[in-house]
Amino acid sequence: MFYTKDKQFFKRLILIAIPILLQNLLSASLNFIDVFMIGNLGEASVAAVGSANQFFFVYSMLIFGLASGTAIFTAQYWGKKDVRGIRSIMGIGLGLTIGIALLFTVATLLFPQKSISIFSSDPEVIKLGGDYMRIIACVFLFTALSSIYSAVLRSTENVIYPMVASLSGVILNTVLNYIFIFGKLGFPRMGVIGAAIATLIARTVEVSIILIITYIRKLPAAIRVQDIHSIFSKQIEPYLKRTLPVVLQSVGWSAGFSMYAVIYGHLNTDYLAAFNIAGSIERLCHIFFTSIGSACAIMVGNRIGADEEEHAHGYARNFLMIGFVTSIFLSIFLILLRAPIVSHYTGLTAITRNYIINILLVMACVMWAKSCNIIFHMGIFKAGGDTLFSMVVDVGGVWLIGVPIALIAGFVFHLPVHLIVACVTAEEIIKMIIGFIRYRSGRWINNLVVQERSVG
Repeated sequence: MFYTKDKQFFKRLILIAIPILLQNLLSASLNFIDVFMIGNLGEASVAAVGSANQFFFVYSMLIFGLASGTAIFTAQYWGKKDVRGIRSIMGIGLGLTIGIALLFTVATLLFPQKSISIFSSDPEVIKLGGDYMRIIACVFLFTALSSIYSAVLRSTENVIYPMVASLSGVILNTVLNYIFIFGKLGFPRMGVIGAAIATLIARTVEVSIILIITYIRKLPAAIRVQDIHSIFSKQIEPYLKRTLPVVLQSVGWSAGFSMYAVIYGHLNTDYLAAFNIAGSIERLCHIFFTSIGSACAIMVGNRIGADEEEHAHGYARNFLMIGFVTSIFLSIFLILLRAPIVSHYTGLTAITRNYIINILLVMACVMWAKSCNIIFHMGIFKAGGDTLFSMVVDVGGVWLIGVPIALIAGFVFHLPVHLIVACVTAEEIIKMIIGFIRYRSGRWINNLVVQERSVG
C-alpha cells in the first residue's frame, strides 16, 4: 500500500519525475538512434558503434558516479535551502569530472582502436569503431559538464532545463544522423563516421543550452570561481567518503556489464550485434526506472535533509510500488512488440534478428527484478548516503555472479546468446532479495548535512 501521510508526495512526484523521465528518454535516444540507423549498414557497423558505446558507457558511468555523489549532498542541502553549500560541493564534483574527462579524451585520441579491440577481434569492427571513437573524443568533456550541471539542477528541483537541452540534442542528432549517415541534402554518405559527427554536434549544443540557461537565470547550479573556496576544507572528506563508493559502484558495475559484450563479441559477431541492439532497446525501457530512481533520490534526500525520516521511509515505499507496477506494463509491452520492433532492422540477417527477439523476451521476464534494483541503488540507498553497502551489492552481483555465469554458459556449455542472458538473470534476483532486507532494516538512512556540520 502507498504511504499517504504526506499529501504533497504525488504532486511533487509529477513535477519532478516527468521532466526527468522525458530528459532520460531523450538522452538515451541519442545512443538508440545511432544504433538503429547504423543497423541498416550491417552487423560489422552495428558491432563497431555498439562497442564504441560500450567503452563510452564505462566512462559515462564513472562520471555518473561523481555526479550522483554530488547530487546526494545537493539534495539534502536543498532540503535546508543552503545554496552556498550546494555550490561548494558542486565545485569538488566539477574539478574531478573535468580532470577525468581530459584523461579519457587524450587516451581516445591516441589509442582509438585499442578501445574497440577489447570488445571484438573482428578487424573490420575494430577499424570502424576506431574511426568513430576518434571523432567523438571531445564528447567526454561535454558529458562531464552536462552530467554535473544536470545533477545539481535536478537536485534543486530545476528539472525542466536539462529536459529542454536533451530535447534539442536529440532532435538535432536525429536530423544530422539521417543527413550524414545516408548522405542526404548534398552531403556524402559517411556511414559510421557520419553518426560520430552528428553525436559530437548534438552533445555540444546540449551542454551549451544547459550552461546558458543556468547562468542567465542565476540558478543554484550557477557556480562561480569564488564559490570554490572550500574544496580542500571540511567538505572534501565527507564528499569523498560518500562519493567514492558511488564511483566505484558505477565503474565496477558498468565494467562488469561491458564484460558481457566482451564475452559475446569473442564468441560470435552476431551475438555481439544482437546483444548491442537488444541492450539499446532494453535501456529505453529502463529509463522509466532510472527516472523513478532519480526522482526518489531527490525527494527522499530532501526529506532526510529536512529531518523527516518517517516521510523519507514512506516515500521510498511508494517509489518501489510505482516501479513494480511500471515494470509489469513495460514487460507486457516488450513481449508483444519485440518482433515488430526488430523487423525494422532490415540490414541484419534473419539469425541475428531471431537472437534479438529471444534476448528481449528474457529481458522482459526479469524486468520486475531490475526495476527494484535500480530504485534501490539509484534512489533509496543513494538518498540515504548508504553508498558503501550499495556498491558492495551492485558490483559484487555482476562480478561474482553474472560474469562467471556468462563465461561458463558461453565458453564451457556453448549456449546460444539468449540462453546465456537468461542464466545471467540470477544476479538480479539475488541482488533484489538483499536489497529488500536492507530497505526493511532502515539502516540506509543517514543525514549527511547534520553529520558534516557536526564534524566541522
